Amino acid sequence: MLPCGQCEEFADGQSFEKPREYLEFALRVLKVVETGTLVLLESTCSLQDLFKEEWPANVVEHNVECSTCGRKFQLFADTYRGHAGWGLTGPPVKLAALEEAASS
Repeated sequence: MLPCGQCEEFADGQSFEKPREYLEFALRVLKVVETGTLVLLESTCSLQDLFKEEWPANVVEHNVECSTCGRKFQLFADTYRGHAGWGLTGPPVKLAALEEAASS
């Protein structure tokens, strides 16, 4: 199922090879959370903590949801194993957004 117009730019999963790539994407996520496009559901630390001089933990996760359709995503980094990524973790769940997407 296609993502709604509000979260379609985040629909593709990504793997980050360099810390800079991860932090650039995290800044993008932080900005859309601040505008309300995505809603932070759960996290191991605040998104702002990622930009401090000291890394908050070996593993950090941020679970967000599209405020329009309810699709869920996760931003994560495991500095111990050297892996970071962004991915879709759940389908859209808000009926009105699904109906609107189907009718267009």
